[in-house]
Amino acid sequence: MKKILYLFFTCSIIFAFAGCSPSKKDSAEATTTQEIATTTSTTENTTDSSTSDSDAKNDSYDFSAYKKRIKKLTKKVNNAASSSNASVNEKRFYTLKKELDVVDDELDHLDDEFEHAYESGKLSFKVYKSREKTIEKLEDQLDLLEDALENKFGIDD
Repeated sequence: MKKILYLFFTCSIIFAFAGCSPSKKDSAEATTTQEIATTTSTTENTTDSSTSDSDAKNDSYDFSAYKKRIKKLTKKVNNAASSSNASVNEKRFYTLKKELDVVDDELDHLDDEFEHAYESGKLSFKVYKSREKTIEKLEDQLDLLEDALENKFGIDD
């Protein structure tokens, strides 16, 4: 009976640790940044009923510079190569992460500006919500890109 319990315990320990250690195949990105870019382009083409109002149509703010920057960052993350040297990986990861954070901080600041403009009566609610939704979509893209970066380098930040 002790042998059976010992065997069961040993097998449980082996399976527990084997299940926790990722193989090289499993550590690859679950969601590729190309899929993120594809998802982005399809979500940008969909229209929302609230943005079809006349106020939202007259919204003249151009987010294309942010979209281009995110697209460039997507390419950088795709082209980033992980190394067997942990310190090199860490440096590459945090360099790219800082670039993502800069864009994210700028979008947060822009959102705050739009909110202030709405609260002071310079923007209508519909225009404010339209811009806020666009910013949220861009921030979602950045979050997905950050997840892909973490997966690529195996660093959870």
